[in-house]
Amino acid sequence: EALHNPYTATGDTASPSHHPSGAIPRPVGRNIMPRLFFVRHGEALHNPYIVRGKRDNDDAALREGRSILNPSLTDVGREQARALARTLEKDGMRFDLLITTPLARAIETSHIAFGACTDRFLVTPEATETAEERLGGPQRGWSIDETITKYPFLREWDLSAMKEGSNWVLGDSSVLGGAGWYNPKPISERIEPLKAWLKSLPHERVVVVGHSGVFDKLLGLQMANCELIEHAFTEPEDSG
Repeated sequence: EALHNPYTATGDTASPSHHPSGAIPRPVGRNIMPRLFFVRHGEALHNPYIVRGKRDNDDAALREGRSILNPSLTDVGREQARALARTLEKDGMRFDLLITTPLARAIETSHIAFGACTDRFLVTPEATETAEERLGGPQRGWSIDETITKYPFLREWDLSAMKEGSNWVLGDSSVLGGAGWYNPKPISERIEPLKAWLKSLPHERVVVVGHSGVFDKLLGLQMANCELIEHAFTEPEDSG
């Protein structure tokens, strides 16, 4: 199943189908792919508990961390994002498009680190981790309206890929952390469509802000908080 794509091809260029600022022209061709960059979110409120719980075999710490619904960044995480912003400014890096998940830690990282160097922002649940019940609240977020109320700047971002009742559904209140919104499909079913969609985007430079449980499968890498990497997906050989 193809992912929702808010970008429509027009002639030899592609542009957002409804974005008020218009197109960033880019030739579209079979062998052209964007340069893709990936960033794991900054440290979030649950991360120290999970790290300590796994390191010390501390079930209480794990439960504490997994009881936090849609955790935001810690002070450390916000500083990590600001440090990344300074590095991007120093290096003169700009991006045509940023893709983030609807979870607070990814949204905050995107806004702090990339707000000044990115032309447009797209929010999609397709890049969220699998919302396993045992992992509780950190894997779940808020409704679209709740998320916009928390982050009013999202009114300027593209939320058209979020489909409540389809790829963004409300879970059961019995889950650790309480009822939260999540993508009902496991990442194992979303990873190949996600990769194909990223490769097809009509932009020169795209950055994805997301989560370790996705990037380890998508990239084969364990990433640190606010680590930025560029990754090229290799094309299979043409069998003729």
